[in-house]
Amino acid sequence: MRLCYIANPNSIHTHRWVRYFAQRGHEVHLVGEKAPLGPPPPEATFYDLTARIDVRKLRYLSWGLAVRRIVRDIRPDLLHAHQVAGAGWLGAAAGYHPFIVTAWGSDLLVNTVRSRPQRLLARWVLGRADYVTCVSPELAQVARDLGADAARVEVAPWGIDTDVFYPAAARPSLRAELGLGPGPVVLSIRGLRPVYNPLDIARAIPQVLARVPEAQFVIRSYTYDPAVLEEFQAIVREQGAAASVHFVGHLPDDAAIADLYRLADVAVSVPASDGTPLSVLEALGCGTATVLSDLPALREWVADEQEGLYVPVGDAQALAAAVVRLLRDEALQSRLKRNGVELVRQRADSRVWMAHAEETYQRLVRQDNEPKTSERAR
Repeated sequence: MRLCYIANPNSIHTHRWVRYFAQRGHEVHLVGEKAPLGPPPPEATFYDLTARIDVRKLRYLSWGLAVRRIVRDIRPDLLHAHQVAGAGWLGAAAGYHPFIVTAWGSDLLVNTVRSRPQRLLARWVLGRADYVTCVSPELAQVARDLGADAARVEVAPWGIDTDVFYPAAARPSLRAELGLGPGPVVLSIRGLRPVYNPLDIARAIPQVLARVPEAQFVIRSYTYDPAVLEEFQAIVREQGAAASVHFVGHLPDDAAIADLYRLADVAVSVPASDGTPLSVLEALGCGTATVLSDLPALREWVADEQEGLYVPVGDAQALAAAVVRLLRDEALQSRLKRNGVELVRQRADSRVWMAHAEETYQRLVRQDNEPKTSERAR
């Protein structure tokens, strides 16, 4: 098949989708609706919309016209937009079929609540799509509530590569490479962006250090809002905690990410909203105990006190208490690690879910071709 994606070229998830289908022998094209911060996926032919025009108030109108031309030149068998907001708008504007859109999380759970225009745009995208996939039942229900045809909405988690994300000893040299001192490691696994509540983590760090002074904190800054990063650094600096905090930016591949999970004693993910976060499943797969925001989408996967510990959204004090509890309670930490690994093995193998996605593509392409075949026969 010839496939065309509209997606954020900086997202590791985009890279994984492109790589999987290219390795399966499909021809892959990627239309990027964010400015590339590094090399785009080498397996795809890349089209950078931001190189054409990037004027904030005009870009989506201009990009919509550009995408229509690009897609008609490519003539893909299927057009797939990743996220309803942004990429989905462009996919709907292309007027091309079959068109599939995947909801990731905040694009439906947050944007459509905060903004009436985004809610209207989401309704438009969902109405234009031939198929809608969602990474959680909560997202699927929101899509249906916004008018998506229930028969064309599917819950389809992505899963993770269990050949990469599995329990193992941490690479011996990694602690030194990161400049970490002795002591347990707490890893923040989400980007430094407002939706992920990183400042709650910054406020929790001094509270953890007051009770576990030898703790070391590794903060992933692979995707960040500059203002949020600056405020995060200011909080830990003003609280005298900066020496215990280490930032890690871009990592070269999934194996490097897995190494980081294995180094950590505790992984933290406390966003305000979520779909099914692959970063959480990756941490669980590597046998890392997790502290998580208490959100409906996560309750579909993780049981409190069994695979993870839940804390209320926006509660830095509860977050600190949960981290300290895990660092001090070896039996609890071991139980969460063991159960998390088993959960991933049973329910979150990406090979199963990506093969399912390929089957969905093939079915949609067959359905799109059927009327054309009938018309030729007449």
